[in-house]
Amino acid sequence: MSHFSRVKTAFRDSSVLAQCLEEMGYQVECGGYVRGYHGVQQVDLAVAGRDGFGVGFVQNADGCYDLLADSWGVKGADRKVLERLRRDYPRLQQEYARRMVHEQAVREGYTMVEEVKQEDGSIRIVVRRWA
Repeated sequence: MSHFSRVKTAFRDSSVLAQCLEEMGYQVECGGYVRGYHGVQQVDLAVAGRDGFGVGFVQNADGCYDLLADSWGVKGADRKVLERLRRDYPRLQQEYARRMVHEQAVREGYTMVEEVKQEDGSIRIVVRRWA
């Protein structure tokens, strides 16, 4: 029996999410389906593995994109993609947040002055706006 699991996230911008995933080496397709043991589910972003699409992101009622996969039915290369995504998730969150800060700052008329990766792994961003 197919058992699709949804993992709640705070990702709201699908294009930024797709860009982050692609830069991390994932093959991403907008729209499509992910395969489970006995079925398929439609998704907004599908992450490809060698065996097809077993992992994806689907927008929930809050506007965030949940991670969707059939954790019981994902096999082979798709299982490796799912495990790699789990391992890379903190890095994905950080890169997504960094990009969103950059976009929002530019939208509000700020200029990026400095971006420094700290010893603890956090990123310090300094922006400036002349009034």
